[in-house]
Amino acid sequence: MGPLSVLCVRRACRHLVLGLAWAGLTVVSTQAAERAPTEEDYFAQVPVVLTASRLDQPLNEAPGAITVIDRHTIRLSGARTLVEVMRLVPGYLAGGWNGANPLASYHIPIDDYGTRNLVLIDGRSVYASSYLGDTHRGMMDVMLEDIERIEVLRGANSAAYGANAMFGVINIITRHSADTVGGELTVSSGDHGIQDRRARIGVGDETASVRLSVGEQRDTGYLNAYDDRRLGQANLRADFKPSLADDVMVAMGVSYLEGGEGYSATDQGNPFHTVHTRNTHWQAEWRRQVSERNELKVSANYMEDRLVDVADVPGLPGAVMDYSGKGRRTNVELQYKVTLSDHVRAVIGTGHKDEKAQSFPLYATHDWPAFQESRVFGTVEWRATPQWLVNTGLFVGHHSRVGTYTAPRFMVNWMPSAAHTFRVGVTESIRAPNLSELDADVRIYDAQGTLLTHEFGATGRVKPEELRSTEIGYVGRFPNQSLTLDARLYHERMDELIKVSTYPSPLNPSLKSKTRDYVNLTGLTMVGLEYQVRWKPFGTTELWLNQSFSDLRWDDPVIDGRDERRPPAHATLIGLFQRLPGDVQLSVIHERLGGMTFRDKRDWMPFSHRTDVRLAYPFRVGLTKAELAFTVQSAEGDRPFFLVRRNFQLARKSFLTLRMEM
Repeated sequence: MGPLSVLCVRRACRHLVLGLAWAGLTVVSTQAAERAPTEEDYFAQVPVVLTASRLDQPLNEAPGAITVIDRHTIRLSGARTLVEVMRLVPGYLAGGWNGANPLASYHIPIDDYGTRNLVLIDGRSVYASSYLGDTHRGMMDVMLEDIERIEVLRGANSAAYGANAMFGVINIITRHSADTVGGELTVSSGDHGIQDRRARIGVGDETASVRLSVGEQRDTGYLNAYDDRRLGQANLRADFKPSLADDVMVAMGVSYLEGGEGYSATDQGNPFHTVHTRNTHWQAEWRRQVSERNELKVSANYMEDRLVDVADVPGLPGAVMDYSGKGRRTNVELQYKVTLSDHVRAVIGTGHKDEKAQSFPLYATHDWPAFQESRVFGTVEWRATPQWLVNTGLFVGHHSRVGTYTAPRFMVNWMPSAAHTFRVGVTESIRAPNLSELDADVRIYDAQGTLLTHEFGATGRVKPEELRSTEIGYVGRFPNQSLTLDARLYHERMDELIKVSTYPSPLNPSLKSKTRDYVNLTGLTMVGLEYQVRWKPFGTTELWLNQSFSDLRWDDPVIDGRDERRPPAHATLIGLFQRLPGDVQLSVIHERLGGMTFRDKRDWMPFSHRTDVRLAYPFRVGLTKAELAFTVQSAEGDRPFFLVRRNFQLARKSFLTLRMEM
């Protein structure tokens, strides 16, 4: 760890100490205003999470830093998209190269397509197979109103989930259909083209139930960008309980996105045009409670993503840029949770997936480039003493194109008391190349069939990226003050980073423009600190404080000097959720980001801040529950965003939402 990294960590720790001191002083000054809950009351509400190790465990015993966001908080946030919800997680940033393609990821400037961030919806991975392995369009497959909770593991977790869980895991759990019996209608309308509609109907009981949700969202995206968006969604979930020991879930859905793309009408690299995407999926899951403490789970899912992205090249009659294609992924998995003794629990499993894509424009063939991956995984949790918990995990995958890889984890939790947990450990993760990085072959011809450019000619020699993460964590719960603290101090070393290199086209070496290939070009080191504080000083008030500090250094001094893909050195989010008289709910979320780049120095974004305000009034119309909410996003006004050199701006938006639940 270099001097600058050490300095960054020292500064981050000093901010953490100051933040804790502020919280502690404030608590002391106000704790007499209202009776504090008892320890029994408080610890009864400790979340049980599944994301870290696939074992259900209290949040403070998990082998990693986890943020839990429930459906109540999602509603209070005023978010219209899942990306906006992710701003509530330390270390996660919201971005997107235009307003039609919002995305959120951990260390987002290094991962601006979300390829290194695993997103699961009820256990189904949603990254795209057809193009860059991106996750942002898959995140549009779920409606916020259908989500029960989101568990976000901040940091590497390939030991539990394999090749795509390098920077984090977003695990989205939707509501059981028996909990949504009845109907719901939601309508939003506002400036910048905001027009949202959603309807839900559910029938059944705890033995058998089904829910159907349909909806559409519209808006005009960023200012000064050609990125109007129309998103349509339809999702069906059914749950059955054929016996006391069995639970079956079946789900299917489709989402359709129509979005603007391009920089100008005359831009030869990306002219104005409209992109169409369609994602379809189905999944099934069967759980059997084999005994009181042992469970068997079998799951299968299928996803197809289609992209239509065609544009005429300005100034070159007959020349067309075409990135259209379709991808398919089939995945099956078997998992068994077993209690070996009073002190040892384990989960073991195996699975197989088949991934393929078809696109003549992207691969210069009508065949289906593909790969298969088989896997085995396991986690063992050993409670050595009441105060010491050891968690080890191992994922072994065999990728048909890049070979066998392993991803181990070793984590130790020390719990000197029920209120405090200290965590230390090491995790190794990998990211396997996607089909584009292995097989991309993109050519542009004129109307006479003459090769104009050979944009990509992947040689297929690219190797998996590797990440070694060392972290120290702390989870503290202060029941008398109704306050919790979760902190993570980390050092991440990434090698074999996949980037683009150029070489003369093998089809025509005399072409002026060179051909691009995906290669393992460089590495980087990142150190940082992040923490989250949750405080309920009164029964009607909840305060959130998130802060993250990071220092990134590229191995290549040329890349480092360009400030390429550099996350903000510091980020802060403060949230206030206040229930006012008459059950009126006020939410204020304020975010501050240090200077950062999304691509390189040309798009350096200076320090920025954003405040969202939501005011909601619940009421009844007969037996119908209703809520009227007014939300303002970026209340301070418009601000530069993403492509600064093109004057892209995130606009101030306001909209009114009416929700009725029967």
